[in-house]
Amino acid sequence: MKKEHKQALSGSAWTIIGYGFSQVLRLGGNLVLAHLLFPAAFGIMALVAVVMQGIQMFSDVGIGPSIIHNKRGEDPDFLATAYTIQVLRGFALWLASCLLAWPAAAFFGQADPLGKELLSILPVVGISAAIGGFNSTSVFTLNRRMEFSKIAALDLFPHLVAIVAQIVWAWLAPSVWALVAGSVIASVIRLAMSHWFNSPRRDKMGWDPASAKELTNFGAWIFLSTIMAFLAGSLDRLALGRLLSLGELGLYSISLSFARLGVEVASRLANTVLFPILSRHQDTPEILVTKSLSARGLVLQAGGALSSSFAIFSPVFFEQLYDERYAGAGPVSQWLAIYIWMQIVLSSMERVPLALGHPKALFVSNLIVTAGYGIAVPAYHFFGLEGFILALSASVLFAHFALLRWLPTGKMAMLRQTATFTVGFAAYTLAAIYLTNLFFHRWGMWADVGISLLASALPCSVSGIFIFLRLKQIRKRAAR
Repeated sequence: MKKEHKQALSGSAWTIIGYGFSQVLRLGGNLVLAHLLFPAAFGIMALVAVVMQGIQMFSDVGIGPSIIHNKRGEDPDFLATAYTIQVLRGFALWLASCLLAWPAAAFFGQADPLGKELLSILPVVGISAAIGGFNSTSVFTLNRRMEFSKIAALDLFPHLVAIVAQIVWAWLAPSVWALVAGSVIASVIRLAMSHWFNSPRRDKMGWDPASAKELTNFGAWIFLSTIMAFLAGSLDRLALGRLLSLGELGLYSISLSFARLGVEVASRLANTVLFPILSRHQDTPEILVTKSLSARGLVLQAGGALSSSFAIFSPVFFEQLYDERYAGAGPVSQWLAIYIWMQIVLSSMERVPLALGHPKALFVSNLIVTAGYGIAVPAYHFFGLEGFILALSASVLFAHFALLRWLPTGKMAMLRQTATFTVGFAAYTLAAIYLTNLFFHRWGMWADVGISLLASALPCSVSGIFIFLRLKQIRKRAAR
């Protein structure tokens, strides 16, 4: 138990530090690229990202979760079989990207002529998937062993090299191909690092029927749930790709990338820290749920504070740091904060049924969110982008309720926890936005920045103190 607490603390620290650096890199790179390129370039890449993510998810057989979850996750035969499946899948993804290039270009090219560039971009980006198929299984075994410093390095260094390459390319030849080049370069760097971290053990291809059966049995519901996860998380850009111009879609994509700060922190904490620990208690469901409630409180605190802060600061952020072409991203980010908070609420508990061995729960959850698009698209036609976002937010909340049926105990405690954090963050965020809007543009730029910074810093400061005290308490218990 003492070792487990230390691993949780170390994992939380490395997750937050690594993610913090990655966001600094993303912010800096995005600011520079926004000035060198044009909104439509980000719109095109948003569509490319969605198509590639869809291809990957539609072929996901749960290799990563299987290695982390399965008791044979360190077995050479099991890993060789997983590696073989992964390599074959990588080539299948590349082929799929080539086959989808023409239909995607024809579909999105009808709404905006620039969409026709997908015909040449998708096959090139697909090379990244083929390269990724050869990534070492250390990408997953490091997570299983909770070696968080190496996991952070695998995320950060390829990202850094890609951003530098994108900026240099965009400066020399401003086009969407600068963003494409970064994707391919990052995949090559990540491939090399994954095998370096796996030393002295080397990945090899092989086939063990028993291992393949275990992988496919566990991955069956993972496969279905990831298809639904793709539809739930990406249909917004596919739908808006026909409803908006690529320039408007670019603004939405940039807004979403920064608004997602909170949910990405929450998801990383859940995936890298919470899930491996919970998997160790899969035979004692009551203990597992108790631990998940305690850990989930910290995840909600961190994710909610970041979402609240960005919702408050986003209008000033986009107005002062971007040129006038991107000014509309600020108000969109504030509406997206509602959707993002609902995703934090959902993602912070969906690992619990998965750790209990119920991957079907994720499928049902994502199915409900996907069904929400049946309301979101009509809502767009009646209420605009705001109606679209609110309809999606409601569907995520319903998915949260649906997951409760897989909890063996603690259902009301989970609901109370969700309600408490939701009401608390919503009350402060709405009050802060109202007060900052009263003084916006009254006393000049520096006053706007100062007031917004002060209002947005408060939730992060309070949450940071709370999390620090809570972790200190956990450390004392671990030392006993």
